[in-house]
Amino acid sequence: MDPRCPPPTGDSSEPPVDVLVVGAGLAGWCAAARAQQAGASVVVVERSRRRPGWGNSVLSGGALHAALRDPRTSPDQLRDQVRELTDGRADEAVLRTWSERLLPTLDWLVEHGARLVTDGDAAHRARVFAPVRRTEPGRRYAGFGVWAFLRGLADEFTAAGGTLRQPARARRLRPAPGAAWQVGLDLPGGATEWITSRAVVLADGGFQADPGLRRDLLATDRVLLRGAGTATGDGLRMGRSAGAALVPDAGFYGHLLVREARQDHRLWPYPILDPLAAVGIVVGPDGRRLVDESHHGVTTTNAVAHGPAPDGCWLIVDDDGWRTEGRIGDPAPNPYLLDCGATVLTGTGPADLAARAGIDPAGLSATVAQLRAAPENAWPPRTGRLRLAVPPLRAVPLVAGVTFALGGLWVDGRARLRDAAGQPIGGLYAAGATMGGLHGGPRAGYAGGLLEAAVFGLVAGEEAARRSR
Repeated sequence: MDPRCPPPTGDSSEPPVDVLVVGAGLAGWCAAARAQQAGASVVVVERSRRRPGWGNSVLSGGALHAALRDPRTSPDQLRDQVRELTDGRADEAVLRTWSERLLPTLDWLVEHGARLVTDGDAAHRARVFAPVRRTEPGRRYAGFGVWAFLRGLADEFTAAGGTLRQPARARRLRPAPGAAWQVGLDLPGGATEWITSRAVVLADGGFQADPGLRRDLLATDRVLLRGAGTATGDGLRMGRSAGAALVPDAGFYGHLLVREARQDHRLWPYPILDPLAAVGIVVGPDGRRLVDESHHGVTTTNAVAHGPAPDGCWLIVDDDGWRTEGRIGDPAPNPYLLDCGATVLTGTGPADLAARAGIDPAGLSATVAQLRAAPENAWPPRTGRLRLAVPPLRAVPLVAGVTFALGGLWVDGRARLRDAAGQPIGGLYAAGATMGGLHGGPRAGYAGGLLEAAVFGLVAGEEAARRSR
């Protein structure tokens, strides 16, 4: 027995439930509903008082994309896309399950009340929960697509006899007799309770809201949380205490924000600055670039967070970029940043702009001159459209916004937790941002969060119910 899992003491006399789900986001509710549909008795544990649950799912824009593509794309093409984005780091068993279960998952969502629409022409908006949530600053979520779907799913679950423990925080896990598990809950007022279950699904949103775990597992805490504050790693800690291994990836999904978003709620979690960065450059205090900015906004955001000066990076773009890509988004950085009084500096040239921003003038001047003269020789490489030629230049101070970590508990294609030898741990499952294996790699390859949650929530629910029979 793992020394971190003490033997059960003070057990409840209640008979075990079949499946206990930790977390009431998209992954958790999909797992609970699917397990119940398969005939299992199910308990859902949710730490927040907000119904149907609180997390990144309800705060999201609701886009069900597959690596920024239409999820109805062929599985072979999607697997190749994720392999490229992750530089081959995606777990092949996880990747195959994800790609082959996308269409059945979309069908299941619709069958259980989801309204899915096409929102615009972009491939990543081909399937979006409706009513569509605008990408606006703040936390307004009630009434929009993901929230409405989960509210209906929760109502169906409880009407069919499922149990929702809310608010209750699951923080401890230990083995119980009969190949079962006990989950320890912290209840309001300081009380505690243990629930015995034949299977446990960990789906509590990841660990990115915990500063200590960010330092340990993301190798940085100089970021701004761009998501729900409830993802503090409870599921990850429980899984590790039971012997589960981690997918060791320091990457995260997130976006570039203006640095004043740390203090000004009007600038969080939008507007995002990725489209501007894709045509401009991102530099540190020395005026040197960090990354190929046109590859992917998530890659650039990770480069800022993991660079030598995460609190001192700037986005530099010319007047054309500010007036074109700067108007992308709702709200668009131009003019929203100016309207909010955020920092947008203007300079006639790189040396002038650098002096205003506190960047090394010689460094920025050399960087801009080299890119204007021979961008093909730049290092780091610079691909794609570059807008640095038309004065005045503008500079925006950056902070890396982290939405969820790409690593997590190591699972197989059946959502079962794996130990360090790769063997499944009986009765333990993970889904959504609590699991790892789909995203990651040196460039922080990102395959989409909501569909990962829905696909592996359903898989975990099926597998957990099957084990309980």
